[in-house]
Amino acid sequence: MVDIPKPKGTILIVDDEADTLFFISKTCQSFGYDILTAGSGMEALKIVEECGAKLDLVVLDLYMPGMGGVEVLKSIRKHQPDLPVIILTALHDEQGACEKLGIEAFIRKPYSLKDLYDRIEHVIERKNEDKGEVEIDPGYEPCAKILVVDDELDVCELLGTALAEDVGDAHFEVKWALSGDDALRISREFEPDIGIIDIKMPHMWGDELIERFKAGEGHSPKDFVIYTSVADPGQADRAKKLGYKFFSKPTDLETLVEVLKKICVRHKLLRKKA
Repeated sequence: MVDIPKPKGTILIVDDEADTLFFISKTCQSFGYDILTAGSGMEALKIVEECGAKLDLVVLDLYMPGMGGVEVLKSIRKHQPDLPVIILTALHDEQGACEKLGIEAFIRKPYSLKDLYDRIEHVIERKNEDKGEVEIDPGYEPCAKILVVDDELDVCELLGTALAEDVGDAHFEVKWALSGDDALRISREFEPDIGIIDIKMPHMWGDELIERFKAGEGHSPKDFVIYTSVADPGQADRAKKLGYKFFSKPTDLETLVEVLKKICVRHKLLRKKA
């Protein structure tokens, strides 16, 4: 008997452009996702009503004849408040309204299918991770190079020592940087797998640092954890919009380590136990 792979998740794509539905559907299907499509807002809401419990993500265009995307999003939030939604649109002026309703990302057209798929993967994986504890194949343990970026030396030393010396069931090599410029410089030689990034830092905030990593400056980590003490709601929202795991300081080490292990499993950062 041939084993049929279990789908990685179910995605609803909503767009009145047939070509957009086709290309996104084919891209996601090729990577193991089940796809549902809707060519209008009313059709999308019918699918959400009938299949909401099975959906893992909605990719939603805003500009459609009849019921627009914002109205669709309002209805989704009323009936499925926790269902992740990615906005994919050319209407830049609706970003604030969508973010107030709760979205995972606001992606402007034109975009690359790879960038969209990377964001979809991140949302689905994070959703699946939140369902339970990390599972690691017997005989293996998480293994990663971690770069801590924080302008507070005490935080860097505390996290660096704890992750490198106090975690018994994983192997973490840690370096730290006190600024974004230091982080870019250190990354070129260290080649980190994961970045633990503060948001509010002098000269270069954490979200700018991540953008510069992704633009090819330095060696970009495969994933990031946002770890910050920002108190202003606007600054906290700025951090959460990045889409990465977000922690407010202080966070207990056990919780942080559990997230780091899940990131290691996601990116296959594992080694055989000694």
